[in-house]
Amino acid sequence: MFSPVYSVTPKLLAQIGLIERARGRVDAARLTPEQTSALQQHADAEMIAASAGLSDDLLTRKEIDNVLLGRPVHAPGTAVTAVLNARAGIEWARERAADPTPLGLDDIREVHAVFTRGLGYDHELGDFRAGPAVILHRFLGSIWGAYKAPPAEVVPDRLEALLRWMGAAGADPHPVVAAGIAHQEIASIRPFTLATGQVARLVSRIALAQHGYGFHGALALGSFYVANRAAYHTALDNGASYLERARSSRDEWLEFYLRGLLNEVDRITAMIAALEVEGFEGGHVATLRRDEAALIAFAESYGSFTKRDAASILSPVPSRLVAKRLQAMVDDGRLVAESAGDRTRYRIPG
Repeated sequence: MFSPVYSVTPKLLAQIGLIERARGRVDAARLTPEQTSALQQHADAEMIAASAGLSDDLLTRKEIDNVLLGRPVHAPGTAVTAVLNARAGIEWARERAADPTPLGLDDIREVHAVFTRGLGYDHELGDFRAGPAVILHRFLGSIWGAYKAPPAEVVPDRLEALLRWMGAAGADPHPVVAAGIAHQEIASIRPFTLATGQVARLVSRIALAQHGYGFHGALALGSFYVANRAAYHTALDNGASYLERARSSRDEWLEFYLRGLLNEVDRITAMIAALEVEGFEGGHVATLRRDEAALIAFAESYGSFTKRDAASILSPVPSRLVAKRLQAMVDDGRLVAESAGDRTRYRIPG
C-alpha cells in the first residue's frame, strides 16, 4: 500500500485554487488547430532542452533546435539520439494521455524503452534495474547529496502501489497533488539505470493531462527545473534512503512542484492572451518571448502600463534591459508608446 505523507495546508489549497482558475481561462481560449500545434511544438522544444540540461548534455539550445529540424550538428551521436528519443517520448506521452485508462507497469517500461533506445543500453530497454542504485547528485562539479534507492526486487511492487494510488486521484488525492507525488516517488524508486528522471517527469505530465490539466499540451515544467536546478534536487531529496523518504513529509516537494506548475500556467496564459490579441498563426508563437507574452497579456488585461510596471512584471531583469525590450516591441509594432505627462505608457496597437 502506498500512503504518502503530506499536509493539506492553506498554502497548498491556495496554489491549487490558482491553478484551477488558470485552467478555466486556458480551457476557455479559442485557439485554432494551428495555434494549438504551435504551442505544443514550442513546449516540446523547451522540454527537450530541459532534459538535456538536467542530464548535463553538452548540446546547446541552438544545436538541439537544429537536431529537431533535421539539420546536421557537430556533436556526439548519442547526444543527437537522446534529443530524438526525447521527442519520441513526448509524442508517445501525448498519445497515451488521450487514453483515460490508468497507467500501468507496461506503460512505464515502454516509455523508458523510447527514451533509451540507441544509447548503448539496448540490453536494458524497458527493464527495471537488476541491482542496487546509489545515486550521487552533482551540480556544477560538487557532490551535494547521496541517496540509496530501494532494493531492485521491490521496484515492481513499489511502482504498482504508486500506480494504484494514482488511479484513485480525484477529490482525494487532488490530481495535481497525485501528479507531483508521482514525480517524486518514481525519482525515489529509481526503477531504471538510465532516464529515470525523464520517465518521472513524463509520467507526471501524463497524469495531469488525463485529469484535465493538460493546458493544450503546452506544459514544459522541465524549463522551471533547469532554471531552479539546485532547488529542484533539494526539494526532491526528503531523505537519504527510500525508507526515510517514505516516512517523511512531501510538503517541501509539493510546494516546489506546484510553484513550478503555476509558473508554467502563467506562461501559457500569457502566450494564449498574446495569441488572441495578435492573432498569431502557425509557428509564429515560437518566436514570442516569454517576457513579450507577459507584457502583452498585462496590456490586454489593464489597457496600458508604464516602464515601472514592466520592470515589476519582468523582475529581476535590469531596468536597462527592460527599456531595450520595450523599445524593440514598439519598433516591431507589438506595442504603441504614448506620452502621459512625464511618463510613457505602452498599449496594444488598435
